[in-house]
Amino acid sequence: MALKDKFKSLTKTPSELDEQRLKDFCGKQANCSPMGRALARQEVSLVGEVTALRIVPRAGSPSLEATISDGSGSIVAVWTGRRRIAGVAPGKRLVVNGRGAPTGPGGRLLYLNPRYELL
Repeated sequence: MALKDKFKSLTKTPSELDEQRLKDFCGKQANCSPMGRALARQEVSLVGEVTALRIVPRAGSPSLEATISDGSGSIVAVWTGRRRIAGVAPGKRLVVNGRGAPTGPGGRLLYLNPRYELL
């Protein structure tokens, strides 16, 4: 059976391997929920990897917007009044804690000024 699993891993694309590696890492974190199961307006801790960062002007001041994914889904964390946060960069992993609000047509959750911990 081990040989069959090895062969399967050799036929996967690098993005599929990265997604599986991220799912495995996030699944091992204690007290954290999968992003695909996070509900709006409920306090939750999520762990994932920053996939994109951008600075968005909101109400006349800049906001740092980070898209975070764990392989099962993604969320957007927004820190108002910030252009950057030391340690928060694409590829970095972190734990985000807060309440999400559904945004956009896909209903992706937006966490405004969440608490975070760099891993």
